[in-house]
Amino acid sequence: MSERIDGSVAVGSPPAGGRGRRGARAVRRPRWAVTVAALLVAVLLAVFAYVLSSSQATSRHEAQQRFGSQATIAAALTDAIFSAIEAPEEKSAVVSYGGATIAARGLAAEVRSGVSYAFIDSSTGRVLANSPGAPAELLGGSGASAAVSHALAGHPWLSDLLPSPHGGYVIEQAIPFSTPFGRRVAVLGYPAQTLTGFLGTYMVGALPGKTEHGFIIDGSGRVVATSLADVHVGQRIADVAFLRALASNRGGYNAKTGGSRYLVAAPIAGSDWRVAITEPTSSVYPSVVGSGSWVLWAVFAAFALAAVVGLYLYWRTLTGAAVMVDQARVVEEGNAALRAANAELDAFSYSVSHDLRAPLRAIDGFSHIVLREDEGELSDSQRRYLGLVRDNAKTMGDLIDDLLAFSRLANQPLERRQASTLDLVTEVERELSAGHDGRAIEFTNGDLPIVEADPSLLRQVFVNLISNAVKYSQHREPARVTVDSERRDGELVFLVRDNGAGFDMRYSEKLFQVFQRLHRAEDYPGTGVGLAIVHRIITRHGGRVWADGEVGTGATFYFTLTKGAS
Repeated sequence: MSERIDGSVAVGSPPAGGRGRRGARAVRRPRWAVTVAALLVAVLLAVFAYVLSSSQATSRHEAQQRFGSQATIAAALTDAIFSAIEAPEEKSAVVSYGGATIAARGLAAEVRSGVSYAFIDSSTGRVLANSPGAPAELLGGSGASAAVSHALAGHPWLSDLLPSPHGGYVIEQAIPFSTPFGRRVAVLGYPAQTLTGFLGTYMVGALPGKTEHGFIIDGSGRVVATSLADVHVGQRIADVAFLRALASNRGGYNAKTGGSRYLVAAPIAGSDWRVAITEPTSSVYPSVVGSGSWVLWAVFAAFALAAVVGLYLYWRTLTGAAVMVDQARVVEEGNAALRAANAELDAFSYSVSHDLRAPLRAIDGFSHIVLREDEGELSDSQRRYLGLVRDNAKTMGDLIDDLLAFSRLANQPLERRQASTLDLVTEVERELSAGHDGRAIEFTNGDLPIVEADPSLLRQVFVNLISNAVKYSQHREPARVTVDSERRDGELVFLVRDNGAGFDMRYSEKLFQVFQRLHRAEDYPGTGVGLAIVHRIITRHGGRVWADGEVGTGATFYFTLTKGAS
């Protein structure tokens, strides 16, 4: 620490040995802390990779389960549609074909209603009656067809696609029913288009997503119905991966067009048919597509890189913190020196206010005694000289008061609170009017709002500015002083305007400097400290102060505060 010859305190460097040793200890690389942090980060990254992989596998499985439920629901709905048709047909078959003899005209009526052919089988599979157009190979045989064989087991059955004698495909619906003469089976051969058109429309409506494809496929791998316009009824599925996924009810495969897709399937009761739904893998579980290859490693690498950067920043932070601790110690030493200097300044202020005032009071007092007890022994010039001594002693006392007030502003804390500028200005004007009784002074106050500031210091600002306005307009009749505020670019600006002597704007930068005066003390007495006090108070409030003037026409002083009006 050192003290400059101007009295200010300078912060010097501590002894090289002391600070050097502290600095060496403070900024030493904390290898052990960084090593522990690196191990912890490595463990966390490993756990993160495991959790991420497990989470993605779980997410994939749950997405597949949700997607699989669509096929199950579609198969159940399809089965429900056929069941709703089969129940009334079973009752009709009992009525029409349950007697000892079977009327051929009833079977012919089935054909006229849109069925390709119809026949009735006995429990042994022998054809009891048939409509025109029935396949000839069924009429003379004694074995039941596949559909009849399933129906005789007790449940209605839908066959796979069968070639139609007239071209295209038919689907046989075998409905078992009981008669007094034993179990019988009614077989209706529907043109495939009758069912596939309806089922295709149903598949399109059941799959709202544009990327989903729906299929109904029979036991031989032929398409019964589909939501795709470019796939035809009876077309055999040749994609081995598709068929493999179909056989296991779920699985992924690479389509010839459209990339990787995922398939779910469910059987339709009463047939060898299956409902299959496919969708791009990226749509089934978009958040985990490719998680087995590059995505997981990319995420891991990104977090690993972030961890390395974090460790580096951690090391830099520890090193910087150590340096800051060392610097804080130096700053604290400097603050201690400043506190000591402030204490010395306070002592000096007390000395000025006490020790210098005593001689001034003695000079003024003894001069007054000499003048009062003079019995004509002093000449006029001597009495005038003693009067000048008293005047200068008073001026010096005022100067000491102003200097003390100016110096104390540096350490006096600001106590901001709500303050009414109108009340402050009115009080100052009342005091100045009483002190200048007999002078014609016109005070005009504009919009003076409430502000957040130190009321005592703000009052001192108005005292100095308004008293200056009154003083420098002493040769005007009447003296006019205006105090107002206005908004400039969103900022609240206060002003004090007078019609007094004004000043030359070429010297305006000297207005707010200590002991700088633009007028003679003989004409306008004062110490030249008042405006410097104003400048310091406004600066401490975070504002600014300036002035405009013209010789002989008056002056206007402006200032701002950081806190606005309420």
